[in-house]
Amino acid sequence: MQKRILAIRRTAAALTCTAALFPLTSCNGHTSGNDLDRLSRPTSGKVTVQPTGARNGIEDLTAQQIHDKSRETNVAAGSYREQTTRIEAKTNLLVSATECSGTVEKTGQGKYEVIVQGRDIWARMDAGLAKSASKQGGVTVPADTWLHGTPNHPLMAMAADECRMDRFSEPDTASAKLAAQLTKGQITVLNDGQQVMPISIKSNGTTITWYTATTGEPHYLRQDAARSDMADATYSDFGTPVNASVPTGKTEEAPAGAWPNSKLF
Repeated sequence: MQKRILAIRRTAAALTCTAALFPLTSCNGHTSGNDLDRLSRPTSGKVTVQPTGARNGIEDLTAQQIHDKSRETNVAAGSYREQTTRIEAKTNLLVSATECSGTVEKTGQGKYEVIVQGRDIWARMDAGLAKSASKQGGVTVPADTWLHGTPNHPLMAMAADECRMDRFSEPDTASAKLAAQLTKGQITVLNDGQQVMPISIKSNGTTITWYTATTGEPHYLRQDAARSDMADATYSDFGTPVNASVPTGKTEEAPAGAWPNSKLF
């Protein structure tokens, strides 16, 4: 029995090291652009989730059913923390359908804090990002100052773009094309000991893998992506209230600049 347990643990460790990432693939007749937008490239850090327990039966579903069920479960929690890493940015955001709070770091540009409460958006940029925003907008954007605006303001809309609050009203579902490419792996274990079921997709030589908890609620916990234009992502703190509130400190209305339609951040 001990040998069998050791063999299982070694197999789980090997799967954890070799598992690729789930897919936002490309538009060359493979996965659609919308599917690509949905799939982010995940981080390899720990995921904070409920302790392991009885199996929830997710492993008995098809790959498509696991994909959709895990995302529905995240949405049903009402809120979660999303941490992503991609070439151009890192994020750490607590998000719900109406609120968002956290930090965003833009590679080579700087960092900013963002708070969203309904249609109100506040963002506070460091010196590097404020300088970049000032140059592109043709106005002075103050650093270390909370700027306030709504989604109608281009700079504030860009600041809130990372929050992806629309996922609560429009949960990701696998398209027919994506579903046809999904494959189900074997139960493995994440760094924190959480047992998960991986589902993967391969396209144009790239693999993306999503991991769903097999115990407790079947939450979508993590995404690993090999493509440099996708984000690795982890999800945790399910059901934790965002409690976004008006920031304290120096606050002013966002200046009216001439930012282009393309993303500043």
